[in-house]
Order: sequence, then structure tokens, then C-alpha cells
Amino acid sequence: VPTVSPQVYTIGPGYAHAEARKSPVVDGVVMRNSDGKEVRYPVLLTPTEKQIARNVCQAFRQAVCGFDLLRCDLGEARSYVCDVNGWSFVKSSYKYYDDAACILRKMFLDEKAPHIYTIPAHLPWRISEPAQPSDAVRNREQGTVGIPTQSEELRCVIAVIRHGDRTPKQKVKLKITQEKLLKLMLKYNGGKAHAEAKLKSALQLQDLLDATRILVPRARSGRESDSDAEVEHAEKLRQVRAVLEEGGHFSGIYRKVQLKPSNWAHIPKSSGEGEEEVPSEALMILKYGGVLTHAGRKQAEELGRYFRNNMYPSEGPGLLRLHSTYRHDLKIYSSDEGRVQVNLSISSCNLVLSL
Repeated sequence: VPTVSPQVYTIGPGYAHAEARKSPVVDGVVMRNSDGKEVRYPVLLTPTEKQIARNVCQAFRQAVCGFDLLRCDLGEARSYVCDVNGWSFVKSSYKYYDDAACILRKMFLDEKAPHIYTIPAHLPWRISEPAQPSDAVRNREQGTVGIPTQSEELRCVIAVIRHGDRTPKQKVKLKITQEKLLKLMLKYNGGKAHAEAKLKSALQLQDLLDATRILVPRARSGRESDSDAEVEHAEKLRQVRAVLEEGGHFSGIYRKVQLKPSNWAHIPKSSGEGEEEVPSEALMILKYGGVLTHAGRKQAEELGRYFRNNMYPSEGPGLLRLHSTYRHDLKIYSSDEGRVQVNLSISSCNLVLSL
């Protein structure tokens, strides 16, 4: 069945940018450009797909939202939402970021200063006094363009910043039926049969590693009685153990595991009265990689220095003009992704050197 899987990025319910790539599932090959970046190309959304983007944005109550569409041609072209990623931005599109800056700026002003775009309820029918030239016109006539008439202080900077170059992200998926792993899932999802568990802390990952070490020796491989599926499962379990053992310690930055129940069984309750539902099978998804490269760290350092020198456009001391209250209590916000936090740590060190 011929299919295309565009990725859609919304900025509010009225804007959607879409791009597509050649799926590596077809032949295992990822198309990359001369810079090593994955090749993506813009695509046009149909009116129905634009409405889907609007619905996703409003349903999840998230203005900036990325999701995957699946276009399927079975006599009648139809599109389905197959994954909603949430907070995400386009990787490389100058037009997209220009549009995003304009739209987000208006959103912020509408929320915090709605009077700027509000027409007064009562307007005068006539002007009794002649119009006076604005300050900008007078400054231009006097040759003082760009010179502020009073002292200004920077209060905050709102920007969307992508992390530097990283190694490829990797993913391992396998179905698990082992009781030890299913109990581990219930331990970290609050004991709910249908809830998924996310393991990211050092303690959680250590528990998973201990369980995996016990199970791997029991996983048979290379025996004639083993089916291809059993051999593949044993190999994936070894891969999970190897990834968790890498580095010798857990930071929770570049590794995380999701456990999603997929099948359930009914067993008698311990009290002997009635039955209870428990998961009998789950999907384990191990995500790792995405580590900042040496070039990525250099980019983070340069970003910090650039912000320190050019964030506040003036010929004076730059960021030292920041209001003392904010300068001494500087707050920088980041997503919880490891590579983003490492990028922020490096950039902020170079940013605050002169503060």
C-alpha cells in the first residue's frame, strides 16, 4: 500500500507546517545531505489535513504541537494521526521560525497586553488639534535615530533555541512477558493495570538492569529448538542490558525506558473474592543516544558568548544593562531532554561569565 508519513508542526490552531522524509523502514537507508542532516522536504496539506491539525492543537490544548500523519491511498485518499509528539519545532526552516516568532509574539501580547490590538470603543469624530509628529519622526529630523530618550532595562528574553549537533538517537522495542519485568512496570506505574511506566531516574534504571541481568542468562540463543522470534527476543534483551551497563553509572540523561501494557489476564484476588485484571504482556521501548558531539559542545559555548555580547542591542556593556533584580536571580528554562539540559549548562556558563 503506497503511504507517505508527513510530520506536522502547529503554532496555534491557525498555522501548520508540514514536511516529509523517506522512511528508513523501506530499505533501512536514511537519506542525508552533505552536512549529515536527514533530508526533509516541505509538503502541502489538504484542507482536511489542515482541519486535523487544528483539531489536534485544540484537543491537546497545546499551541506548539508536532504530530505524525499517515497518508494512505486505498482508492480514496485518507489521512490518519498515528503519533502526537507534543512540544516540538521544525529542525531547519528559516521561514518557519520567522512565522513562529511573529505568531508567538502576538500570542504573548494578546495575553499580557490585549489593549495594544484593541480598538477603543469610542473614537472622536473629528480632531480639534493639528496632528503632531511622532517621536520617531522628530528623532529622524534631528539626526538622533536609535538614541533612546530614557534609560531602558531588559526584563526577559523569549527565544526558541535548538540544541547543538548530536549523535543519532537509537531505539529498541521488544515485547515482554516475564513476570519480573511486569512487576517492575506495576511498581513504577502505581500498580495500575492499564497505565504505562517511564523509567529515567538512576534508581529506576538500576532496578531494570538488575532484572535484565537475571533474565538474560536464561534467554536461550543458537539452539535448534529456538524459533527465529525467540532468538531475536534474546538478542534484544542482551542489547538492553548492554545499553544499561554502558558508562558504568546512570545519569538518566541519555537513556530512558517506557513500559506499556498490551495484553491482560484475569486472576483470582488474593482475598479469594472475585478476580482482578493484571498485565500479561507489555511493550518495552528503550531510547538512548542523542549525545552532544564535540562540535555540538562548541556550538553551545559560542551560543552563550553570543547571547552575552549581543542579546541586548546597544553599544554599552551589553547584558550588564539587565535589571539588577533579574541579573542576580537569572532563570533559564529548559525541556527535560538530556541533550538540551547539557546544551543549556554549557551555554549558561559562558553567558553569565560577565554578570
